[in-house]
Amino acid sequence: MAIASTVLAQTADERLFEAIQDGKPLVAEGLIANGQASPRARDANGETALHRAVEKGLRELTVLLLRSGANPAARSNSGETALHLAALHADAWFAEQLLAWKADPRARNDDGETPLHWAALSGNAATARLLLLRGADANISDIRGNLPLHGAADGGDPATVRLLLERTDNRDAKNREGLAAADLARARGYGELTALLGGNAPRTERADRPADRRPQEEPPKQGFRSMDIDDPNHPRFQSY
Repeated sequence: MAIASTVLAQTADERLFEAIQDGKPLVAEGLIANGQASPRARDANGETALHRAVEKGLRELTVLLLRSGANPAARSNSGETALHLAALHADAWFAEQLLAWKADPRARNDDGETPLHWAALSGNAATARLLLLRGADANISDIRGNLPLHGAADGGDPATVRLLLERTDNRDAKNREGLAAADLARARGYGELTALLGGNAPRTERADRPADRRPQEEPPKQGFRSMDIDDPNHPRFQSY
């Protein structure tokens, strides 16, 4: 009886967010399609069902929410739009859907970060390219003075760095800590990226080691594209 009472005490909107969190898209879709839950419902973090559906990679639910009246411009308590969350996906499909519904590619959260900042740090070149084609600006810095190029250098994805180098006016721009993108790549040990960004590559070899026995430099890590989107180490929870 206690369990039944708890279930009955939940609102339809609460059941909607629970279904999304538990990975039960059919339940969530039913609540929206039947008009039981609001497509504009928000959770305690100010995220809408659209935010959560995009975060969880639920395609059919994302489309249903948009068609049912979800607001792609809605912001969470920390200022993120659903497009910020879409930028964390290597697959540009979610960003494409939101942009088709007039999501703003230049929207900034409370830290001054645009969706392009998030795509850059995540190493999602395809999503970053789409954002740039739809009006994102590679020369907007966040409140810490970081350009998307800083995030790409920190994330370590060569394709994203090359893409942003083509769109960034000043590759040597420094953030509020006095660091350029090349400095961040050097600190991470990304020798190839450091050189690409015009900096001096980090020294990782001993001078007295015979040249023919020197170890090959490890390739840069490819951002966070294989990381679960709710992992606390994911860039959505990080600052750089």
